[in-house]
Amino acid sequence: MGLVVSNLKYRDLLNDVSFKIGKSRILGIYGNNAKYILDILNGDLKDYTGIVEYEKYVVDELFYKNNSSVFFLVNSNPVFYTNKVEEEFKFNLTLRKYNGDFDKAIIKGLSLLGFDKEILNRKINTLSRSEKYLLSIAIGMSFNPEVIMFKDTYVGMDHNNKKLLTTLVNNLKEDKKIVILASNDTNLLYQYTDEVILLDGNNIYKVGQTDKIFTSVELMKGDIIPMPNITKVTYLAKSKKNVKLSYHKDVRDIIKDIYKHV
Repeated sequence: MGLVVSNLKYRDLLNDVSFKIGKSRILGIYGNNAKYILDILNGDLKDYTGIVEYEKYVVDELFYKNNSSVFFLVNSNPVFYTNKVEEEFKFNLTLRKYNGDFDKAIIKGLSLLGFDKEILNRKINTLSRSEKYLLSIAIGMSFNPEVIMFKDTYVGMDHNNKKLLTTLVNNLKEDKKIVILASNDTNLLYQYTDEVILLDGNNIYKVGQTDKIFTSVELMKGDIIPMPNITKVTYLAKSKKNVKLSYHKDVRDIIKDIYKHV
């Protein structure tokens, strides 16, 4: 069943938002109000109406109390509660009621984000912004969440760290997790997601399979949502120049198509 959201309303910021996403899938959400959806799923916002279900269980205060490690939200500016890296891991594992071996969980989290165990002795205030961001993800990975959400995905990250996070996201998908990427970068959403929600203000404008949404003629002709560069170029070549191109996610595949048909 996975994650099902029905008729979600939050103040004047979300209006009748509904969607579902299964395991081993990556969902992208476009729009400035996407962050409120993630905050609700993470249990940070309470005053909403609608129903959130995970694996047929209603996600409410009792659910969070008994299943504190199911959802994990990655913020672009993480908040830490202790002074040292190792202390922060243990604090979060305890908070999430993790009942496994703490040391093994910590090493697993570190390895997934490319950290050596020597970082455990570092003070958090000595870490760079990128290190803090990656550390927050490593901490989340240590307690093995089932739904991992990224707010403002990849904002402020350099090329190498983006590549590292992309590998992690793809591995999470293969590990039968649900991954949600909130971003206003439609290029990113087109390349990495399986399904996408496009918000126009507080309403859903389009929802469906990423490939179909971002290559639809209806969306191409509208100006509500900025199209991914790679699909826009392909659309213009097909419609204006009558070039027989297919839609691709890799620009190298478009170049091959151009050599073939031009």
